[in-house]
Amino acid sequence: MKQNILVIIPAFNEQDSIGRVLVDIPADIVQEIVVVNNNSTDETEMIAMSYGATVLSEDKKGYGYACLKGIEYARSKSPENRPEIIVFLDGDYSDFPNEMSDLVRPITDDDYDMVIGSRTTGNREQGSMLPQAVVGN
Repeated sequence: MKQNILVIIPAFNEQDSIGRVLVDIPADIVQEIVVVNNNSTDETEMIAMSYGATVLSEDKKGYGYACLKGIEYARSKSPENRPEIIVFLDGDYSDFPNEMSDLVRPITDDDYDMVIGSRTTGNREQGSMLPQAVVGN
């Protein structure tokens, strides 16, 4: 059953991966996918549109500005169409969109307010990331 989930994907020059990210998002639970194009000079925008994503443009460079543009879009929706859950995914496939159901389950089933996924738990080669990178990821 589709839930009122909005996926926001900040993207800068992700033409090689954005299609794969979009295909692997579980369509059965997501209401809308928004790709925020952050001054890409490649075909990221056209590819995202061809996969049916809503594409927004953010002229201010930076991941944070692209995320804020997506939130602004979500807030602009009428109250009955505002998402109940917002998921942020990277456009380079460093996240695993096919695992989104597991990510949102604590919110939908256990009444959590927020969930943060981690790319650093599990199988990671010792010393492969600096401590600040571990905290940031």
